[in-house]
Amino acid sequence: MKRMNENLFSLAFLAGLTLFTACSDDETTDNGGDNPTSETTLTGSITEDVTLTSGTTYRLSGQYIVEEGATLTIEPGVQIVAVHDDIVDYILVKQGARIEAEGTASSPIIMTSEQKEPGAWGGIHICGRAHTNVEGGTGSSEIGNATYGGNDDADNSGTLRYVRVEYTGYAFDEEHEANGISFYGVGSGTTVDHCQAYRGSDDGFEFFGGSVNISNMVVTDCSDDSFDWTEGWNGTATNLIATQESEETLGYACDCLIEADNNENNYGATPVSAPTIQNAILIGNGAAGNGVHLRRGTQVKMENVQIYGKGDALHVESPETENALLDGTSTMSHVKISGVVLSGEGTYTNEEFEADGNESNQVNPYSSYDDIIAENSWAAGWTQSWNESSNALADGSTLIGEISEDVTLGAGNTYYLSGQYIVREGATLNIEEGVTLIAKYDEIVDYILIEQGAKINAVGTADAPIVMTSEREEAGAWGGIHICGRAHTNAEGGGYSEIGNAPYGGDVEDDNSGTLQYVRVEYTGYAFDEEHEANGISFYGVGNGTTVDHCQAYKGSDDGFEFFGGSVNVSDMVVVSCSDDSFDWTEGWNGTGTNLMAYQEAESSLGYACDCLIEADNNGDNNLAEPVAHPNLSNLLLVGNGADGRGVRLREGTQVTMDNARICGKSMPLTVETEPTENALLDGTSSLTNITISADFVSEEGIFTTDNFLAGEGNSVDTSLSIASLNDAIAACDWIEGSWVKVD
Repeated sequence: MKRMNENLFSLAFLAGLTLFTACSDDETTDNGGDNPTSETTLTGSITEDVTLTSGTTYRLSGQYIVEEGATLTIEPGVQIVAVHDDIVDYILVKQGARIEAEGTASSPIIMTSEQKEPGAWGGIHICGRAHTNVEGGTGSSEIGNATYGGNDDADNSGTLRYVRVEYTGYAFDEEHEANGISFYGVGSGTTVDHCQAYRGSDDGFEFFGGSVNISNMVVTDCSDDSFDWTEGWNGTATNLIATQESEETLGYACDCLIEADNNENNYGATPVSAPTIQNAILIGNGAAGNGVHLRRGTQVKMENVQIYGKGDALHVESPETENALLDGTSTMSHVKISGVVLSGEGTYTNEEFEADGNESNQVNPYSSYDDIIAENSWAAGWTQSWNESSNALADGSTLIGEISEDVTLGAGNTYYLSGQYIVREGATLNIEEGVTLIAKYDEIVDYILIEQGAKINAVGTADAPIVMTSEREEAGAWGGIHICGRAHTNAEGGGYSEIGNAPYGGDVEDDNSGTLQYVRVEYTGYAFDEEHEANGISFYGVGNGTTVDHCQAYKGSDDGFEFFGGSVNVSDMVVVSCSDDSFDWTEGWNGTGTNLMAYQEAESSLGYACDCLIEADNNGDNNLAEPVAHPNLSNLLLVGNGADGRGVRLREGTQVTMDNARICGKSMPLTVETEPTENALLDGTSSLTNITISADFVSEEGIFTTDNFLAGEGNSVDTSLSIASLNDAIAACDWIEGSWVKVD
């Protein structure tokens, strides 16, 4: 029966792909004006403004030309994927047109390809009306044959901010290979910052004249030049990083870190190329060749530049270029190079270079991309590093086994989970907004385990949450997420996770296991045996350096969220119809919980009963174990499913500070039991304030009584308190915004 279900799912999935393709092929933007949907294939030309909507993935097939007068607006988190077929894909922005591509550090715009290989597609080409020193003052772009150049150096072609282009460099022929982004006569009115070219087969960024200024730019493993200029470019470039992984691991060689010309046909052509380069870290791949190659009459001003990892870190040639360095027209200040200057003319030598206060024969101080990031925080979060050859998993990949290096699940993609997926110490699993992760329906138990010293950075948004679900949409279908940290536990001798048997606990209260934001886990609770059922998310000794907010557990067969010790703080958490407890803590958890909502659908419609809304222990084997569980909870709405049973159950020595809670839908909405728990409430170590319950308070030991409860500030029993539906519960929580909470 299970195999039949798998086959049916596969047929449905394939049918959906067929429908997607059919719709996409028919939906072009030739007529301009319409804003594409997620099923739109970008192709042809636009003559009116078009907007690509935040967090959406689009396909690119063939040329996509923004004609004069039109603007292509690309919102944060958009992903454009070039189709892997026989058509050459590229984006061309003509003179008088604009591209307004503004991502953010947490939601960059990513332009990539179905084929994750250098040279897969043709990149971006922008043509402006600023100067070029080609004969006649105007030229035609190498790709698309569009006119560029003029005399408007303040020309504005739009904005590129937090944009990453991957796997560009398609070779049209031997003379025409596409860069990551090509700037043809682009003016200084254009804004370009925080852009990365990743693993292209030609240049990362190339400038054909123009006056555009750039800043915060990264080029990673492009096989030709990282940065390239010609035809009179004279803008500024501030904060540059170029890195090249070794040829042995990369699989291909890389050329220059910077290749710089004035004009290959006329070294004296004016206006002369003379950009200003400030704050650059340029690291080659150890191969013979040039790092920075200044030639063909270019001028330059360089300040605070480091060049390492090439046989000839700094190569200067042509009389015009070397003379400009000698007479001060060009300048170098605080430049460090590995090796010595190679002078083609023998006039600007290493001695001349060092005489200006620069340093040769320097050792590369950076052993990893993280070292560079530590000095350049502007590049953190939105860039891919030089050693991430397997970092970005392709859409549709299956997660299985373990990872010992960082892996990224790309925004908007769908992935599959088969069996255990373990993030080992030192590795980080990055999950971007809008990712869907589907546990396969087979005989293998699926779960994600984050070991001590590893991290999960799963950062969705209110309207593009990360969803972890199952092919089988039933409670108990898969094993959820298990995070092991180094914060305290009061378990004797430390602890091992119930799932995966991984150690947890320690004394690092600010331990950081990563970030969970806008994450929904569905249909968890797989029962390994009677003692080991998987929660939605299990926090084992997780420290308060970890960020957890806006998470939902939906229809699991065990607890929604359970805390085994630790100090992690959580906020904006929702549990819907988990059959055991919605929230559960034990072993000394003492973090904060703010804005907590639990809702249990009626058993008659749900098909199964649900246990507590909160079940809270200190330690089941030793009620007095230290450190004592004592979370600080505020702003709670807890709605049971009308069955007999407990709502909030405080027991086995736990302490708690709870303020502003409404608890209804259970015959015993609030129960306290065991002497240590009740005594802590009686002597004020624990406190309950502003609590409204829908039925009588219950004290198992008779120590902290109903009278004591009602004497607490703002506490009351209101038998009319009820919430009719999940939608009503959501409406009552003003902190729930967007579409991240699943209702049905």
